[in-house]
Amino acid sequence: MTSTILFEQNAGIAHLRFNRPERRNALGQEELALISAALDSLEEQSRVLVISAHEGATFCAGADLQQIRAGELDGDQFQNVTNRLADLPIPTLCAINGNVYGGGCELALSCDFRMASDDILMRVPASVIGLCYPVEGIERFVSRLGVTLAKRILVGAEEFSAGEMLEHGIVSRLAPRHRLLEEAAIFAEALAQRAPLAVTAMLHIIGEAERGAVDKAEARRLAALCMQSEDLQEGLAAQQERRSPVFSGR
Repeated sequence: MTSTILFEQNAGIAHLRFNRPERRNALGQEELALISAALDSLEEQSRVLVISAHEGATFCAGADLQQIRAGELDGDQFQNVTNRLADLPIPTLCAINGNVYGGGCELALSCDFRMASDDILMRVPASVIGLCYPVEGIERFVSRLGVTLAKRILVGAEEFSAGEMLEHGIVSRLAPRHRLLEEAAIFAEALAQRAPLAVTAMLHIIGEAERGAVDKAEARRLAALCMQSEDLQEGLAAQQERRSPVFSGR
């Protein structure tokens, strides 16, 4: 039986793909458990996580509504996964290679970087079906997109084209569908070449700044670790020698 979540790690880049096209890549209990297991198994040498759909017209339809109606799934289970994605110490890149709905939008927002096919649509129909979106998810929409846009998405249940997603900063770039994953791979490779200690430190501080509570002492400690690192010496040497740096994460 083919898994509904595909996961592999190679040369510092981890790939997680949704593989449930018959259900528009909706995430139920099994899929959420598989994603959690994949995050648990991230190798130390994995520097970037790329998320995409394996196939189908829909990238992700969010939480499985059939399981929600049956009482088999609740918003907290879905939220736990998006929170884990948002808190990963390595960069996450979401390649939205299909229409994205409901919690799939929040899952994408949980990633550090987002690219999308130029022919997709996005919509969160929570208010249409009578669902109040989970509070932590609402906080994520507000903190990353602003109050006005969050209201349009969640309360107004507006549909957004790919061009509108780019215009409003929901994604940072678009590509033709047949080229999106190739361009995502190029960007992921570039991210994987960045200094791991500096990347992890800045992701941590940015995350705290987003929540409005930066621990200045911890931020200074992280910055000091970078200043004392072999990676900094390698980066400076590579710049002087006009070559690409090879970082060790030390």
